[in-house]
Amino acid sequence: MFPLPSVWLLRISLLYFLIGTIFGALLMLQKVFIWKVSLWFLLPIHYSIMIWGFFIQFIMGTAYWMFPKHLSNLPRGPEFQAWLVFVCYNFGFVNILFSKLIPFSIGLETVGKFLMCFAIVVFVKLIWVRSITYNP
Repeated sequence: MFPLPSVWLLRISLLYFLIGTIFGALLMLQKVFIWKVSLWFLLPIHYSIMIWGFFIQFIMGTAYWMFPKHLSNLPRGPEFQAWLVFVCYNFGFVNILFSKLIPFSIGLETVGKFLMCFAIVVFVKLIWVRSITYNP
């Protein structure tokens, strides 16, 4: 069965993909029709959404589902840690996006980067235990 944290990681990553595609389409249309030059502030946001919002989160959701399972009653490890990864990663990512929209918001970006880094460390620990140890 597909684990619920994987389902939500993949759903949110596809939502970010849709948002990033819309921003990319706006930027391409801007090149053709030249509406406003100020629309180019979306370019770094577009990159961030596509790489960190879609691509990395999609990989994490797929890896959580596909990596080898333990043979115990918690086959993928503590589910709380997977939900912690989901919440911290997305909350941190939204903080980083808002820091790009709001000028002089250094604290918001720092908190966001810390939360995303923490989520990635917890995710690596969660996957590392499953791929290295054998738990009969």
